Amino acid sequence: MSQENVELVRQAYKAFAAGGADATAPSFAPDAVHHAYPEWVTQSEYRGPDGLRALLAEWTDNFDDFELEVRELRDCGDSVVMLGETVGRIKGSGVPIRQPLGAVYSDFRDGQIGQARNFLTWREALEAAGLSA
Repeated sequence: MSQENVELVRQAYKAFAAGGADATAPSFAPDAVHHAYPEWVTQSEYRGPDGLRALLAEWTDNFDDFELEVRELRDCGDSVVMLGETVGRIKGSGVPIRQPLGAVYSDFRDGQIGQARNFLTWREALEAAGLSA
């Protein structure tokens, strides 16, 4: 089952790249919990498809160009770790940015993701999944 979970996460990122939050939403359970980065300045937890859309809008609205580049997906049994980068240009400035991004996906059920936790470093994501950096 865990390889299926890795593929589900991979497909969620492909859907996001192709069509944004609306294309990604079906990868998540209707009651999925999305945790923003620990450093996030607004709310820390978003629920369901509307929560996913709100979190992604708050995040991507700060950029003129925005991409999530997946570098690695790791099967961790009951969870999947994504190590990647946020790539884009800061809105209105043209300043390029390349920021590490880590995420831990878990609570897989009925072919959907039930929980996502985001981190600004790969180390934090790996540690959250019980792995060493």
